[in-house]
Amino acid sequence: MMDNFLKWLMSGNHLAYASSLLTFCCLALFGLGSFIYKKYLVRKGEFFISPTFNTKNITYMGIMIACSVSVTVVISLVAPITVFPPIRVAFEGIMIKITGMIFGPIIGLIVGLITELLTMLFIPSFIHPAYFLVAIGFGFWAGMASFTFKLKSKQQWITITIITLFIIAATAFLYNTLQYLTPDENGNVKLFGIAVKKELIPMLFIIMMGILLSICYIMCGIFVLLKKQKWLEIILPIFLICIVTEILITVLTAAWGDAGLLTSNTDDGYISMVALRVVQIPLKIIFNTALLATVYSVLRPLIKK
Repeated sequence: MMDNFLKWLMSGNHLAYASSLLTFCCLALFGLGSFIYKKYLVRKGEFFISPTFNTKNITYMGIMIACSVSVTVVISLVAPITVFPPIRVAFEGIMIKITGMIFGPIIGLIVGLITELLTMLFIPSFIHPAYFLVAIGFGFWAGMASFTFKLKSKQQWITITIITLFIIAATAFLYNTLQYLTPDENGNVKLFGIAVKKELIPMLFIIMMGILLSICYIMCGIFVLLKKQKWLEIILPIFLICIVTEILITVLTAAWGDAGLLTSNTDDGYISMVALRVVQIPLKIIFNTALLATVYSVLRPLIKK
């Protein structure tokens, strides 16, 4: 039964569908948990007057949406390559993730969806449902992982443990799933039109995940030796957010849209896009972590005031 399920995942774009379904299932569970907490554990009747949507936060939502859309539009005028959907979504994702990090998953999700809709109006481009799911996923998962910002220096072992467990779980699942790639008669699969041994793709993913985990431990060791615990409280949660969004959203979901945009054969094209994004994982996560940490360090004090 498990073999049949894994084979189904590796056919067509089913892996992208499964990733999107996981996001919406977690969203439903989060909504149910919030309802129970606010309805029965706080005070009855407060669920529909949630402080999350007070005037101040709604104002910040508008500011974040305006910043994300305006920055993306201006950059597209200077560098027209940003009309290309994968690059456009990457620029949008910065402010969407920041919003989720500061205001939580629901506001992050709303800002992501509205940002993508408005950007599509100002920058007409290739339309694909995957990119809307990517924008939603960025805001939601950034908000879900943002609870680690509340952990103090001596509690950061919790964040490190979550990062380690997530990487191990993602590696184990995708390694076993990628074993069910459908090869040709020579035992090869095609990536970008090039025949590659089927066994190389799962091994490539393991190598990239190993590099990523090593980067995490090295980074923690450097901050501890330099006695920069305050920076560790910012960097580690952002590193977790980047890992979760990169694997669940960028690698698995965005590759679906990229395959529809760049390839004629969506089955082979999807796997090719996944493989391309897997190779980029360490570099992209380092870059995104540095960028988000810088923007967060500037915006967070202003919003708190």
